[in-house]
Amino acid sequence: MMSSVFFVLSLTVSAALPSAWQGQVQVNTAARSSEVALSVDERGWRTVAVDEVNEGAGPYWLRTQVAVPPREAGAPAPALALSVLGSWEAWWDGRPLGRNGQVGQTATEEVPGRIDVLLPLPPELSAPGPHVLTMRVSAHRLGFQPVGTVHHVEAGEAASLARARMLGLVPSLCMLGALVLMGFYHLVRVRLSQGGLATLLLGLLCLAASALILLEAWRGLANYPYPQHALRLRLQAAAMLAVAALLPATVHVAFGEPRRWMRWLGLGLGLLSLAFVPGFDGKNNIALGASLVVSTVLSVRAWRRGEPGAALGTLAGLGFAGTLFLLEPWGFSERGFFLAFGGLLLCLAVVHARQQRRQQERLESATRAAERLQLELLKRSLQPHFLMNTLGALSEWVETEPAQAVRFIEALGAAYRHLLAVSGERTIPLARELELCRAHLEVMGCRQGTAFHLETEGVDLGAPVPPALLHTLLENAFSHNRYVSPHTFRLESSVVAEGTGPCRRYVFLAPVGTGPRQGGGDGTGARYLRARLEEAFPGAWRLEDGPTSAGWVTRVEVPA
Repeated sequence: MMSSVFFVLSLTVSAALPSAWQGQVQVNTAARSSEVALSVDERGWRTVAVDEVNEGAGPYWLRTQVAVPPREAGAPAPALALSVLGSWEAWWDGRPLGRNGQVGQTATEEVPGRIDVLLPLPPELSAPGPHVLTMRVSAHRLGFQPVGTVHHVEAGEAASLARARMLGLVPSLCMLGALVLMGFYHLVRVRLSQGGLATLLLGLLCLAASALILLEAWRGLANYPYPQHALRLRLQAAAMLAVAALLPATVHVAFGEPRRWMRWLGLGLGLLSLAFVPGFDGKNNIALGASLVVSTVLSVRAWRRGEPGAALGTLAGLGFAGTLFLLEPWGFSERGFFLAFGGLLLCLAVVHARQQRRQQERLESATRAAERLQLELLKRSLQPHFLMNTLGALSEWVETEPAQAVRFIEALGAAYRHLLAVSGERTIPLARELELCRAHLEVMGCRQGTAFHLETEGVDLGAPVPPALLHTLLENAFSHNRYVSPHTFRLESSVVAEGTGPCRRYVFLAPVGTGPRQGGGDGTGARYLRARLEEAFPGAWRLEDGPTSAGWVTRVEVPA
């Protein structure tokens, strides 16, 4: 009898109630019994948007109209899908429907409920059309201040509601698997020394995006108690910030952006603006939007600098992600992120693979050229003319100046010992290169009957240089000049900020001697220098030379 009374009263109230399908509910924070809350008493009720319900810890009352859709005869009774941040108990047309956890006056009294619940509706109260849903809610363990605590209210066939939720997870979980594999693939390449910083950043970006997708799917897979929602949102925000920072960083390194301050300025402004945006969704959208804008600017700059293929591929992926983001910015992390960033990261992976392939081909070509030219240089050092002159001078010294002969033999042995020790290396410390050069100057000093010296200024003895770099410059100087008096060669080194970052500049001065012409040209020595520099620093070196009043100057720039 009492249930019938409540049912009649609820039907009387329903005519004036807002409806969930129109995005509105009524709330009441006054302490009242269920009999009063289910009656026609309108005192204390106010209408709010369904996504802005936030009445604090409660308990508070909520009511709205929910439409049951038409169904075929013999179809199973519908169910009610509820997603509310809190513990609650519900009435359907005035009849108790069920509870989720335990509503309490305090956190101690409250038992946390699940965040998503599917309740079967009574068959006798599931006729198509509007029905009154009344709820009593408490939320003492939220752990943060949400924009709204009511996320979803819908009536329909139970199987369809459950299937729709699971089908929404399938594409994102498929993309999750692909991103995890891509991320670990790139990290393994870095571990095996087959990739550089761009490969490392791309791998971390894939894993950060996969973490974001997994955290988004966590709700549908685990259906956790509502207090865990704050933890999930904070982890989501951390993953989104990681994605927002790693995306432009990856683009920056991949294209060698010369203006680092632009990346940090854009990201800094985006992160600073997060402090003024309410809610986790707003912060995530600002961070992601700033990341897409900065990445697009970097890609456009790369395209204008002459990298059309790679930059256009990246711009295509950014354009796809940006379009999906602009179409639905506030639901992007839930529905569009996995698709947008899956496509974007696929484009980045293809671009990166093409760059790595070109770099590997260039490295292999430079290595082959360096090995070939190294053999030519060794042949030139052992040419018959050199051997005949050396042996002739040595035989004369043995008879007339034994001490000079011993000194020459030791200098020649030291020079070839140093040359043999470094010839197979890709780079060597500058200290070893200088030892080789001074040994060569000792040999040439013995042959010319004079003294040669090498002075250095500002050098870092541990800096890596290609083997025989300065030695080749010395050989060129002696090939194109005749020195009959003591001379001093000079090497100056400095670190300068240029291009994509700091680089180390070497300036080598060969003094003027006598002879047909000074060093330079495009002979074996010059080709060897270029091949060795390309092998050691692919695409990141510069070599210039030319005459000055003081002699022949060669400038070499390599990454610091």
